Amino acid sequence: MTLGEKIYRLRAEQGLSQEAFGEKLGVSRQSVSKWETDQSVPELDKIVAISEMFGVSTDYLLKETEEMQATEEEVHPRAGELVREIYRRDRRTHYEYKSTKMIGNLPLVHINLGVGVHRAKGVIAIGTVAQGWLAIGFASMGGFSVGIVSLGLLTLANFAFGLIAFGTLAVGVISMGAFSFGIFSLGAVVFGQFAFGASAHGAQVAIGDVAIGKIALGYSRATGTYTQISNRQPFDVESACRMIDEQVSSNWLFFKTWAKGMVKWF
Repeated sequence: MTLGEKIYRLRAEQGLSQEAFGEKLGVSRQSVSKWETDQSVPELDKIVAISEMFGVSTDYLLKETEEMQATEEEVHPRAGELVREIYRRDRRTHYEYKSTKMIGNLPLVHINLGVGVHRAKGVIAIGTVAQGWLAIGFASMGGFSVGIVSLGLLTLANFAFGLIAFGTLAVGVISMGAFSFGIFSLGAVVFGQFAFGASAHGAQVAIGDVAIGKIALGYSRATGTYTQISNRQPFDVESACRMIDEQVSSNWLFFKTWAKGMVKWF
C-alpha cells in the first residue's frame, strides 16, 4: 500500500473530507488530493502531524508494509486485498472539485459527487446535498435550487418550497404543481388566495373544473359569493373581471391583474 493510499484510508476511516483534513493540517484540499493519488509527497512535518492525528507511526506511513492489515489477512488470506479494492473503488466513484476563486467566503464552484452523501457549498454547488446561489442536488437550498427536495427563492423539484416553486408538491408565494399551495397557485389540486386548476380552492378567486372561492368559476361545480358554471363553454370574461375588480381588495393588485389574465386563458 502506497503512502497516498494509507493517507486516504486513514482519512476515510475518520469520516473526514479532503477539505476538513486539509484544514487540520493547514494545507489546501488540492494538496490532499495530490497526496492521496501519489502525485506528490507530504513534507516531513506534515507526515509527523498525520501520524499524530491518526495514532500511527511514521514508519507505517513511509514503509511499503501492510502492518494494519495483518490481523485481517490472518483471518482470511484475501482480506487485505479486498479492503484495498473497496477503497480503490470508492476513490473511483467519488469526484470533488472546488474552485480557488472565491466569492465572499464561498468558492465560485463546488462539485462533490459520488456514492453516499457528499455535501457541496458554493456560489454554484452540485452534490448530494447542495447549498449555493445555484444549487443542484438530491437535497438543495439556494437562490435557484434544483433537486428532489429543494428550498430557495426559485425552486424546481419533486418537493419544492420557495418564493416561486415548481414541483409535484409545490409550496410558495407563486406555486405550480400537481399539489400546489400558495398565494397564486396553479396545478391539479390547488389551494391559495388565487387558485387555478382541476380542483381549485381560492380564498379570493378560484377557476377550475371544481372551483371554491369568493369568486368561483367552474366547469362542473362552483361554490362562492359570485359563481359561474360554464359546462365547458367560455366564461363570461367581462362580468368575471368586473367582479374581481369590485370584490377583491386593492391590496392584491398584482395578483388581481394575473387573475383576470387567467380568466381569459381558461
